[in-house]
Amino acid sequence: MKLIISIFYFVFAFFFGSLDVSDDIVMNIKAGKASELVKTFDEKVSIKIIDQEDVLSRSQAEANLKYFFEKHPVKNFGSIHVSNNSATLQYLTGSLETSNGKFRVSVLIKRNLVSQFRIETDNE
Repeated sequence: MKLIISIFYFVFAFFFGSLDVSDDIVMNIKAGKASELVKTFDEKVSIKIIDQEDVLSRSQAEANLKYFFEKHPVKNFGSIHVSNNSATLQYLTGSLETSNGKFRVSVLIKRNLVSQFRIETDNE
């Protein structure tokens, strides 16, 4: 009986637990948690932080985001728009307010993994 319950739990968690990865991304940006944020990243991710752009591994992206969040402590993050273009493609944009300025965040999610992450200066 315990085996059946365990199997049911893992199947349920796999199919329904992470359906909306954008919620995890928003929550971790608000908290400024680079280590948790990169758990949603693909093995290689196209990343742009202000004026530096490159394709990085997950660990390199984590180091760069950690540095950004240390230099720019998060005050607020608001999700402006989440679009679901297909079952496997999602796009998230948001406004990030830090103690050192405002930024626009754009995230491209493919098959529940972040493939592109951008933090750009907000030129209102």
